[in-house]
Amino acid sequence: MKILYIGNYRDGTGWANACINNILALDSADIDVVPRAITFETQQQDYPDRIKELESATTHGCDVCIQHTLPHLYSYDSNYKNIGFVATESSNFKDSSWQYYMNLMDEIWVPSNASKASCENSGVKVPIHVVPHSLDISKYKKNNGGNQIQQLLSTFNFAFVGEFIERKNIKALIQAFHIEFGTHEPVNLLIKTSQASLPTIQGYLRQIKNGIKIRQTYKEEIIITGRLEAVDYISVLGQCHSFVMPSRGEGFCIPALEAMALGIPVIHTAETGMDDFCVGTPVASYTQPCLGTLSTIDNLDTARSDWREIDIRKLCSAMRKEFQKWNSEEAEKDSQKAKSWASQYDHAKIGKQLMERFSSQVCTKLKGLLDDE
Repeated sequence: MKILYIGNYRDGTGWANACINNILALDSADIDVVPRAITFETQQQDYPDRIKELESATTHGCDVCIQHTLPHLYSYDSNYKNIGFVATESSNFKDSSWQYYMNLMDEIWVPSNASKASCENSGVKVPIHVVPHSLDISKYKKNNGGNQIQQLLSTFNFAFVGEFIERKNIKALIQAFHIEFGTHEPVNLLIKTSQASLPTIQGYLRQIKNGIKIRQTYKEEIIITGRLEAVDYISVLGQCHSFVMPSRGEGFCIPALEAMALGIPVIHTAETGMDDFCVGTPVASYTQPCLGTLSTIDNLDTARSDWREIDIRKLCSAMRKEFQKWNSEEAEKDSQKAKSWASQYDHAKIGKQLMERFSSQVCTKLKGLLDDE
């Protein structure tokens, strides 16, 4: 079996990271995979040398084509088994044309059960399989020699890593943190984000804090914008004790898995794609129409689809509980549990699952041919 994998793995985005990990998971299982890049960015970012090596192979002989791109760009080719890979973050995408293009594929892969339900709700009729994202778990070591942040020393640190967009719900995180924690407490909030300048983000956070109206001054967040070198990113994230993702919708959330690989439990919005893999605290949420998704395609995540709004009071309680565990035996147990669960998403283990999936499909096809005879 030889797989042509088409994706935007050179773009330096979270989506690109998902493509990279999928390709490396296939490669780790000794599946012959040939990557081919498309792009949605104006400037290419660096990507793993191993993928550059795999790119040198010819596509001749490929019998499977995985298209990890926006569904309206899917193209069916009868020379291959055609697989579309997609992650969705709201209850449906009925206002788009995605379901039409997805139904052209032989099957659809999604990273979580939430994405699978979204596809089913939108009229996707072809087989849908949950194929979770993966990581090279060996890379996530706390003592890896990267830079650290002085302000995070000797304090309990919450971390958020995600784009500066409406869906990620940074507003709820800021509100919960400053409602729950006063300026005198040894606790910090690290925000690693992108798609906005530092002054823009600081102004947005200042406006949120002004609306809380419970004290004159608030603790300053530690904000990182743009990209970090991988070694520094892992080192800084490893200084934290609790990862918080109040997102209104997630197909998966790779930064949450990265945190778990470092032994950091996750506080997350319940009833999203994060339920499938997160170890930590799911926080109750309720259904709300999708509103304010100006950063997406016009007919995607409209107010005719829903996402999940986290309960801020319960988020406050979850964050306080994690803070109170600091340096306790319970916290160490939680850390080891997070690491153990994250190890199930190593490239090699997910790659093995993919190999077994393809092998079972080949066996089923051969059985069908024999039965026909």
